[in-house]
Amino acid sequence: MAQKLVGITGGAGTIGQVLKRELDGEYKFRLLDRTGGEDISTVRFDDLEEVSGSLDGLDAVIHLAANPSPEGEWSSVLADNIEATYLVTEECRQAGVRRLIFASTNHTQHGNTMLTTPETLDPTRELLMRTEDPPNPDSLYAVSKLFGENLGKYYSEQHGLEFVALRIGWIVPDDQPESKKGTRAEDYMRAMWLSHRDCGQVMRCALETPLSFFVAYATSDNSRRVFDLTRTRRVLGYSPQDNAESRFAD
Repeated sequence: MAQKLVGITGGAGTIGQVLKRELDGEYKFRLLDRTGGEDISTVRFDDLEEVSGSLDGLDAVIHLAANPSPEGEWSSVLADNIEATYLVTEECRQAGVRRLIFASTNHTQHGNTMLTTPETLDPTRELLMRTEDPPNPDSLYAVSKLFGENLGKYYSEQHGLEFVALRIGWIVPDDQPESKKGTRAEDYMRAMWLSHRDCGQVMRCALETPLSFFVAYATSDNSRRVFDLTRTRRVLGYSPQDNAESRFAD
């Protein structure tokens, strides 16, 4: 069977490079990013002319490109997260892409567990939230990701685009969550960490599981997690291998 050709927007970023490495040999990738780079096509995803035709021939698209900062200002959120997500989703429809994997975020519900800032967590709030629970965004960034999830539902229902939104936890470039030990972000990291190999696995599951629309959490199997992975395990077949606590134990 021929390998699927998968496009990754934001392919020069941390998650794009993790996926390129973790899924090497399983898929053929077309990396696209506004910054360009070696083996990376330069595309601004908030520009209709640049997006047009960039997804032709792809079997699936992983849409990572966005301003990833919970502190992002509205002008950037509007262009990089909302307008760009609409253009990419519409281009998937026009190009005949079968499936779109959307990088959503834990921040869509982190308003329930935030301590003082979007990258802190109140450890006294012992919650295990489900994707069916009402959203509680902690930032304009999170609001933009809820827009993306709802846009995907519309395109799934009205245009038949298969759509999986992954509410991703916290991935760090060096895959060392313990680097936050002793900082204000430690509790947040211990709850939200997504290891590189678990990231590769959950993305593989999202690409391969037969479905039309699904929203799932994507964290490692952290003892202190605040998101319920039951549906992610059951529907996607996800079986996370890592737990932040083992990295903080030393």
